[in-house]
Amino acid sequence: MVVLVVVVVVGWGWSQVGDASGGRTGGAARGRVGSRCGRCRWVECPGCRLRSDCARWLSIRFRESAGARMGSSALDGSVSRRDLEALGWVCEQYAARIDQVAARLGCKVRVAQRLAVRLREARLVEVRRVLVGEPAWVVPTVKGLRACGLSFGLWRPRLGALAHVAAVTDVRLHIQASAPEAGWVGERVLAREKQGAREHLADGVVVLDERRIAIEVELTVKSKRRTRAIIEELTGRYDAVLYFCAPGPRRLIRELAAGGEWPSLGIRELPGRGGDLA
Repeated sequence: MVVLVVVVVVGWGWSQVGDASGGRTGGAARGRVGSRCGRCRWVECPGCRLRSDCARWLSIRFRESAGARMGSSALDGSVSRRDLEALGWVCEQYAARIDQVAARLGCKVRVAQRLAVRLREARLVEVRRVLVGEPAWVVPTVKGLRACGLSFGLWRPRLGALAHVAAVTDVRLHIQASAPEAGWVGERVLAREKQGAREHLADGVVVLDERRIAIEVELTVKSKRRTRAIIEELTGRYDAVLYFCAPGPRRLIRELAAGGEWPSLGIRELPGRGGDLA
């Protein structure tokens, strides 16, 4: 029997992601009926081994640990706990534009700029203007990563990657503004779970109502064969898959989805800057 799961999130724009419980689901989505883990409060946590379906992987861990692992000698008093919380969020995204930091904090850009100056003076970030006419980017340093208790590698801005990093961050802002209760597990965390070199990493995973929803942000058109393989893989591992696409790839994915092979697949337009709907 197929059970249709309808998700209603005001302002998110997805009234139906598809068949998330009765369709083809992989091991990550199976076995959800059971007692809650006493440590992380997640259903059927696999021994609390810090997998992405464990709530301890969610962003809230930065709010709990930001600054806790940084020695008192490393701070000069100019950086607050709130500053470190914002820095932890930027670290999860690789880097972020100043306007995106402002959207995350719910403040004006000039307030985010002052935050970036404080973090830069503490040598926790670099602030770079990469493209003429574009907002500056806040890029965590190794010291900044360690200040948040993170062991991610240092990321350097590359022109070919900036548009995608920015688009993923805009999607995260859009989702979490529309559904504040939703957790987000970023690609950098998912990479630590990777089982093999050929495994495809989602751009993020939304954890909402005990469901794990893979997020894909597509700006360019991949081959039909490659796109089909990614959809097959992700629909097999997660409860649902939601694509946010530019017009070109959106046409291709809609064409592939027309056959109804993946009832848990959803397709949306990209949000605008700062997470606003375009």
